[in-house]
Amino acid sequence: MASSLHSSSSSSTIARRLTFSPRFSGPDPKSVSFPSQLSRTIPPLKSTASRTVVRAVAVIGSDQAMELDISLSPRVNSIKPSKTVAITDQATALVQAGVPVIRLAAGEPDFDTPAVIAEAGINAIREGYTRYSPNAGTLELRQAICRKLQEENGISYTPDQVLVSNGAKQSIDQAVQAVCAPGDEVIIPAPFWVSYPEIARKADATPVIIPTSISENFLLDPKVLESKLTERSRVLILCSPSNPTGSVYPKKLLEDIAKIVARHPRLLVLSDEIYEHIIYAPATHTSFASLPGMWERTLTVNGFSKSGSEEDVRTPLKCGRPSVRYCTAPARARLHPSSLQQRPRSLSLPGESAEFQFSCEINFV
Repeated sequence: MASSLHSSSSSSTIARRLTFSPRFSGPDPKSVSFPSQLSRTIPPLKSTASRTVVRAVAVIGSDQAMELDISLSPRVNSIKPSKTVAITDQATALVQAGVPVIRLAAGEPDFDTPAVIAEAGINAIREGYTRYSPNAGTLELRQAICRKLQEENGISYTPDQVLVSNGAKQSIDQAVQAVCAPGDEVIIPAPFWVSYPEIARKADATPVIIPTSISENFLLDPKVLESKLTERSRVLILCSPSNPTGSVYPKKLLEDIAKIVARHPRLLVLSDEIYEHIIYAPATHTSFASLPGMWERTLTVNGFSKSGSEEDVRTPLKCGRPSVRYCTAPARARLHPSSLQQRPRSLSLPGESAEFQFSCEINFV
């Protein structure tokens, strides 16, 4: 343990050389305390017009203090905390206090990860799949995703049009940031996943909320959609099956929406299909990109965290035309997906293992 702390010093700065002698407390020589006059916490500063100072810390020498501004940026301050996380934390606290709780906050299936996927993950560690992966995801996984989308969804993609990420939220966030400019509008049917508006605000876009009614099964009315579209409308977010309502958009309704989208050259569709396999007959899932003329308009987001009950080893995917796909994937702007997570998914996509094709017993509220 060094006996002194050094920093650059000059008459024009507050930075000083602070000398102290550590005092050992108790019998454990690893436990060290320092004189209390060396540091103290300064109360939070008041908000300014441009940013909010969370708190400041002062380092005290003998008579001078240096206040450290660790405030958050205006962009971050504009984002509201996640209500899903808040409710989940509250439910966890109740459970820990011994209160029986039925958790309806986080989108989390109540069954375990299928054994074939779990075993593939274990084997991936043993086989050394722990190195950095390509930024867009391994070619093996992206080829498997292309087969899945062609066979199950009727959408034709090539591996260079598929981008693997660390979570559906990351995929959606980067897609919106990639295509939205300040002042653009992101159209969001309500009820909606609480992160959609905050993702729009983070991209300096304006969330435009379109209410739906229970009498229409919380499905977007095409006429209402058309009345809300402007020259600033940039992204329409569709989530089917829906979080949080569980409603599934019929193919005919999606075709009517597609006709409206086709009349607006700037309007793109972000199709959130993460709940694709959590569905009940007679409802059937239709991928928006499979509709006539919508392939080039659509960014499809899907993944494994819901259908495979793999919330903590998530590997969502985003598919779209190359120009959009590439602008969401520069190395300086992305976190490459975990190589360990990708190996079991390339082996467990539908068609690769019958054990992956299971039914889901989930009830939505």
